[in-house]
Amino acid sequence: MAAEESQGAGFTRQISGSSRSWELESFLTNRTLCFVTRLEQQFICPSCSGIVLNPHQTGCGHIFCSQCIRTYIENGEISKCPLDNISIKPEETFQDNCCKRELLNLEVYCINAPDCTQRITLCYLQDHLNVCPYERLRCSNSGCTEVLLRMNLLGHQTNICSFRLESCEHCRQSYPVSKLLDHQMTSCPEVEIQCSNNCPQMIKRHKLQAHDDECPEVQTDCIYKNYGCTVRDKRGKVEVHENTEFSSHIRLVLESNTKLEKQVEQLQKDMLVQQGTLKDKSLTLSSLERDISLCDNTLATLQRSVEEQRLRICSVQCELRDLRGVLGSKVRDELPSLRTSLDSLRQQVAVTESLREHLGALEQTCQRHSRLLDIHVEQLQCNEQRFHQLESTSYDGKLIWKVRDYRRSKEAGTPVNSTPFYTSRSGYKLKIRAYLGGDSSGKSTHLSLYVTIMHGDFDSLLPWPFRQNITLTLLDQSGSRNHMSITFTPDPNSDSFCRPISDANVAAGFPRFISHADLETPRNAVYVRDDTLFIKAKVDTTGLEDL
Repeated sequence: MAAEESQGAGFTRQISGSSRSWELESFLTNRTLCFVTRLEQQFICPSCSGIVLNPHQTGCGHIFCSQCIRTYIENGEISKCPLDNISIKPEETFQDNCCKRELLNLEVYCINAPDCTQRITLCYLQDHLNVCPYERLRCSNSGCTEVLLRMNLLGHQTNICSFRLESCEHCRQSYPVSKLLDHQMTSCPEVEIQCSNNCPQMIKRHKLQAHDDECPEVQTDCIYKNYGCTVRDKRGKVEVHENTEFSSHIRLVLESNTKLEKQVEQLQKDMLVQQGTLKDKSLTLSSLERDISLCDNTLATLQRSVEEQRLRICSVQCELRDLRGVLGSKVRDELPSLRTSLDSLRQQVAVTESLREHLGALEQTCQRHSRLLDIHVEQLQCNEQRFHQLESTSYDGKLIWKVRDYRRSKEAGTPVNSTPFYTSRSGYKLKIRAYLGGDSSGKSTHLSLYVTIMHGDFDSLLPWPFRQNITLTLLDQSGSRNHMSITFTPDPNSDSFCRPISDANVAAGFPRFISHADLETPRNAVYVRDDTLFIKAKVDTTGLEDL
């Protein structure tokens, strides 16, 4: 028997519903396979010595795993087969389905051996592991980090796990077992607790405030406090006091009424004094009225004086009319020259008004031209932006995206989007979305990369759902070509790869593409230089026909 370790790192990361699909590459990553019979050499990749789970045959007839053959093709240089030194050409490379079927039909031992003794056909291995009692699984209770065998998991989740949910016997709300006692001791509204006033009664926590208003142990004043009673004691004793000391309370009330009667008598005396003061003020008012009468007489005298002055003004006006008659002849002699000056002045005013109207028309024309100029400037900016977008658009399924201001975008936490690119002039329309600060499970720890299928002009002529493999690559800027690449195969059952019914579908990709530590301080590469990243996207256009 031969044991081989799966070399699936870098392959598609999504797992479809069928275990027979080539999502086994992802599923078997970092797992060791032990085959029942010795593995033939044709099923071992001559480049990486791993299992050829997704076999591709070159023109020279040798079989490699898809990751290795992709590395040869994307190298950009002429690559040669390590076995016979013959050049590897992309157009002569194809997926070897025959070898794939043979490998999938080989028997392997369960990876949980020796505990599990099952022997399974490789294509059914994932189905077996979904029910294998010796598979190690993490407890699904929120907060629990225990990893147990599947056979022990249910008992742990329902009987042992301190994070399992149980209902409070008082309020019937569900809480983790580890917090249930604390909930009952501190916050459960239905738990009965002793009154804080040392009252022997047990009161539900949410009724404590209402109980304080009637608790017999609360300190309170006698209701006759306003009449002079100074008794203050527990409510129960005060009620007994009020019932037994009724006669003394009546005396207090009578004494209070006596004091009030004396106060009323004093107020009546004060009112008589105020009435005397009011009479004195009435006499003062009569004196003031007499003074006002004298002022009226003085006012009449002043009015007569004003009338005399009016008569004098009339006399002066008559003298002025006489003077105008004397001066009228002189004015008539000067009238023609005055009229001439007036006509000249009117002409100047008319010219001024004409110039003002012309100036107003020019101002309106200038404003209209300014508005037209603003419209042209805006349209020119739009055209420049569209020209720049068209200039940077790719139509061969490849895009190299330059991401500037890495630090600022990472701290902002907002996504950045690339310009759209196409698989051909009439092909699919896509774009890349990056969360430099991380998204979802990669929040604050990883760079997250996604691909979005966008609404295109030729969608009605293209096959759906989208099925082409997509490779996302973080480019090394040091010249060593230690690029970071991940390829994924679209899930045909996902809405992300169906024909778009809006501007763009939901993005799909990798929330944990690369950690910030590996991105910013890698060992043998430079991914961030001058605050800039370069991200490459490549769509496998194999099988696509140009319209």
